[in-house]
Amino acid sequence: MKNFFTFLWNTLNFIRNLVMNIVFFIFVLICIGIFVGVNQLNQWQSNKSQSSPMPLKGALYVNLNGYLSDRREDDNDVLRLAVRKTISGNEDIPQRYSIFDLVNAIRNAKDDPKISGLVLNLDDFVQANFPAIHYVGQAINDFKQSRKPVIAYAQNYGQKSYLLASYADQIYLNPMGEVSIKGLNVENLYFKNLLDKLEVTPHIFRVGTYKSAVEPFIRDNMSEDARRNMQHWLGQTWQSYLAIVAKNRNITSEQVLPPALKYLNELERLNGDSSLYTKERRLVTDFANSITFEKILVEKFGKNKEGEPNLVVYEDYLNTLPDVMTTTKKSKIAVVLVEGSIIDGESQENETGGDTVVELLNEVYYNDQIKGVILRVNSPGGSAFASELIRQMLMQIKEKGKPIVVSMGGMAASGGYWISSGANYIVADPDTLTGSIGIFGIKPTFEKTLHKIGVNVDGVSTTDLAKASMLSGIDSINSQILQTEINQGYDRFLSIVSEGRHMTKTEVDKIAQGQVWLGRDALKYNLVDELGDFDTAVAKIKSLIVTNDDKISEKDLGVEWLQEDDDSPLETFLKGLNKQTQIKIKTKVMQELGIPKTYSQIVDKLNILDKLNDPKGQYLYCLGCGNVQ
Repeated sequence: MKNFFTFLWNTLNFIRNLVMNIVFFIFVLICIGIFVGVNQLNQWQSNKSQSSPMPLKGALYVNLNGYLSDRREDDNDVLRLAVRKTISGNEDIPQRYSIFDLVNAIRNAKDDPKISGLVLNLDDFVQANFPAIHYVGQAINDFKQSRKPVIAYAQNYGQKSYLLASYADQIYLNPMGEVSIKGLNVENLYFKNLLDKLEVTPHIFRVGTYKSAVEPFIRDNMSEDARRNMQHWLGQTWQSYLAIVAKNRNITSEQVLPPALKYLNELERLNGDSSLYTKERRLVTDFANSITFEKILVEKFGKNKEGEPNLVVYEDYLNTLPDVMTTTKKSKIAVVLVEGSIIDGESQENETGGDTVVELLNEVYYNDQIKGVILRVNSPGGSAFASELIRQMLMQIKEKGKPIVVSMGGMAASGGYWISSGANYIVADPDTLTGSIGIFGIKPTFEKTLHKIGVNVDGVSTTDLAKASMLSGIDSINSQILQTEINQGYDRFLSIVSEGRHMTKTEVDKIAQGQVWLGRDALKYNLVDELGDFDTAVAKIKSLIVTNDDKISEKDLGVEWLQEDDDSPLETFLKGLNKQTQIKIKTKVMQELGIPKTYSQIVDKLNILDKLNDPKGQYLYCLGCGNVQ
């Protein structure tokens, strides 16, 4: 007995010491993270306040080591980046580049005598939606009017990095690299068979023939209705891609990507040399490794005292320019950004919280200096409740006489369209994904799963309505109640669009049912008013404001981006340890254990469930819009 208690005591001591060591390790990690984060933040702010010395003349050098977004990196992002680097070591983490900052720099560089050209390093360019690339590409086309050369370089080009590169005058590629243009692809994972094996019951409530967001939980493949709709908009996007690249490179669409059999035959003729085949199709100007490319830049733009090409680093140049997201004018146009999934509560790192947006819109409502608002939407939707809170506040602003113009980015679907439909005017890019007018609810229950492992659930309820739970299931009457609420939600969606777009509910229903449309089709069906970009929206809101108030001229109006208040460094650090960081840690562990990378890709697909936090379990979400690759 004594030995037993000694063993028990030693075991408890071991557990206690282990827990204390883990807590101590986490504390040390937090201290390191805060120290590194604050240090990097101070350094970043110092760099912002003191522009680096620049050569008298040189090419604007843009090294896009990350992805394009509407939102820019702010103080909180710098701290979060430091946190992640602390956790993941020296591994490169993609950074966020605002398309509005990038376009601002390119536009200023056009007429700047110090700037002799534009160089795009796209070797580490990760991601962007097509409208974002179009917007930057238009700025590059405008820059080329100055007759200053535009040059792009990468070791390898993906489809999206090449689309951006195609706007350049000259495109260089590593001799062993490739331009990977294969066509567009969207894939979803389907979990019905897995749920059946686990005996999880997914209670689905939906309206809309094409509302495919819930299909992964009730099917093992894509329905034909959903397939036809996706094939329609994906095919249009691909044709747009081919047309833009062909025009930019002055080649045919078949040169951009030949038919598969011809591609194979030509590749065999060249003994499988895909790099040479890329050059033959005139996708690139020439081959160059990093040293050769540096010599090309020296030849075009000259060299400094160190013998390096005269280049003006984008970040340094941007620091010398007035902030495009602020204004000193008294009469303002507010820009409110809705980017990422719409969730209930406060905004998270890559998600927009309904409460956060409502707070910003309150400032629009009460601030007399703000004469109108541009709602910049780049979202697949999300929580129906959060979307409705945003829409209600927008309608209050509209009733007060302040016009609202929606500028759609890469996506303004489902909840993104719910909040957009009541605006005075809607502008979309031809390749914006929008529509997806439909609603669904999902409530998984685990009564069969528990029974399978020998666990039964029993209890007492005061009414039949209280019986529904994740453990005991949902009975027929509660299912009917939930479906009735979803039906009402769909009818409300039709009514909101009908009122905002001046259509009958029957007309809306014909193009609704959860169908996804590109901007060009949305214009045809009266879901948007004009095809254009953010600048189109700015011009429109100015004209609406001047029409409403003859005391104001367009030159009196400045554009101001509204942003939520910054968190403290500690709050920012703790937010840095969010789900994304947890995923990063899991990925590192899985790599060490030899678990295939595809597993993490599946986990990423499943993470959508974390964003479904609507208090009533109702969602306006376009999961079927997918990530176009």
